[in-house]
Amino acid sequence: MSHAGSTLTLPVPRGFDLKKAVCSYGYFLLAPNHWDVKRRVLYRPVRTSRGGLVRCVVRQNKTGSALKLLCNRAVPRGEQAFVKAQVSRMLRLDEDQRAWFSACPEAKKRGFGPMFRSPTLFEDIVKTITSCNVTWRNTTTMNRMMVERVGHGGFPTPRQLADFGADNLKAQCKVGYRAERIVRLARDVLDGALDLAWFEAPQRESDALFDALKAIHGLGPYAAGNLCHLLGVYDRLAIDTETYRHFCHHYGVKRPKTAAGLTKLDRKIERHYAALSPFQFKAYWFELWCDYESRYGRAWTWDRETTGQNFTAAVLSGEV
Repeated sequence: MSHAGSTLTLPVPRGFDLKKAVCSYGYFLLAPNHWDVKRRVLYRPVRTSRGGLVRCVVRQNKTGSALKLLCNRAVPRGEQAFVKAQVSRMLRLDEDQRAWFSACPEAKKRGFGPMFRSPTLFEDIVKTITSCNVTWRNTTTMNRMMVERVGHGGFPTPRQLADFGADNLKAQCKVGYRAERIVRLARDVLDGALDLAWFEAPQRESDALFDALKAIHGLGPYAAGNLCHLLGVYDRLAIDTETYRHFCHHYGVKRPKTAAGLTKLDRKIERHYAALSPFQFKAYWFELWCDYESRYGRAWTWDRETTGQNFTAAVLSGEV
């Protein structure tokens, strides 16, 4: 990629480590994100305020040093803050990790602080929709096709998805029944029926946020819980089959085979992680991530096309 364009500088909190911040949650493996294992840089196209694409390479010379955003074209001064804000959101540069590190000293020791997310809440919602009731390999395929066929190299905007339509999305991007949900989300954002800025206000309480997320068409309790942590609210778990697998394996619990048994297991899991309130999700994810890394090496060594294809699946865990 040519570096003849703009080079932007983004300050970071003390001790910030790019490779650990990027490779901390599975969305770093989804297009259009690309983590270069050898160079330890993040390739990521972001949007200007008018929807144009700027392809960025995000790099850091050493832990704690400012980030450099190498852009493939000149970014007008009026757009530079907009571009930097998206990278800042991805890496949660404005999130204070001190309370989390106090609650979980092992996380501080390991350097597990900010958890990777998307430049926009809209992208996080779409990616969450594509991760429900499906294998991780299929999730990666859906997002790659949407980037290639709808977003023309970047993650699709609400306008692009609305114009593309549910039928085309289903046929060309293999998203199945999710097509209608994704396109309706896009149209609700465009016509103002859904104000995504409301969800990002820092004063939102957990219950109100969770209920409002569940009210979005197509989002159930798991998706809403997952989006809570992507909004920086960690006191709500998003329990799925991977949660069951990990908890039962890690703590020697026999997995129930009945719905009633799973309901009891849900309560047991919630009680266990409540000890680290208000960081229940983060505590669970740190534990899970450490388990993955103990099997497959540190996450920044995971190549998107090999190990990354099996992320969070039974194949990755080595268990069926």
